[in-house]
Amino acid sequence: MVDRYRSVEEFLAAQPVERLPVIEALRQLVHEANPAAQEHIKWNSPSYVLDGVDQATISAQGKNGVRLVLHRGATIAENRDAASAFTGDPHGLLTWHSDIRASLLVTDLADLAAKQDAAVGVVRAWLAPAGPSA
Repeated sequence: MVDRYRSVEEFLAAQPVERLPVIEALRQLVHEANPAAQEHIKWNSPSYVLDGVDQATISAQGKNGVRLVLHRGATIAENRDAASAFTGDPHGLLTWHSDIRASLLVTDLADLAAKQDAAVGVVRAWLAPAGPSA
């Protein structure tokens, strides 16, 4: 896949104005959860790297809101039929897509505000220095 955007700024400039507040809030959430996560463009979206591995990506392409996808990069094989061993989501905010990939859907700023603290906790657990229990 060829990246359309060379920078996060180019990505943001191309987004519909109604999605920008949610995208910016998710960017802030990731930074709050782990300030060491480095933001860059990967898969045509802002992605966050720790220890050389992309571990979270903002996906703004969906019709129902913006998703923060938590994953283990592109080098670890995922099993879509297996359950994850991740225990850092006590409130059940994540939708699991495989054993190593889940997403947090945010429909608007009110939705994010309602689950802000729990969402920060989930992302903090996922981006913990030892890596997620996945």
